[in-house]
Amino acid sequence: MRSLLRGAITVAIATSAYGADMPHSYADARVIWEEHKATAEYQTYMSEFVQFNNHFQIDEQSGCYSLGQEHIGLMLVITHSTSREFAVVESVLSDVDSPKARCFIKAYRGLNT
Repeated sequence: MRSLLRGAITVAIATSAYGADMPHSYADARVIWEEHKATAEYQTYMSEFVQFNNHFQIDEQSGCYSLGQEHIGLMLVITHSTSREFAVVESVLSDVDSPKARCFIKAYRGLNT
């Protein structure tokens, strides 16, 4: 993943995984991420998500990089229920509002992982 995995994108697993309420802001998602980023479960999931993203080149295919040079912080809120085969990106929260951020939000929201 181009620049996203160098700090611009973080996967926040919410709701079913940690029993937390769904975060509604970037700051709320970041709190959840800070609490769980060092766990073995998170590290495993993040590694698998990076492989998934790199394989499908979601960030590259979206064309979002051409929309600006600014750093975009994203939190992907991914949930997985036992009734679904795959986890899904329920929400994408950004630390800025720009065309580039909105493009990445559109590229990831609703994605089955």
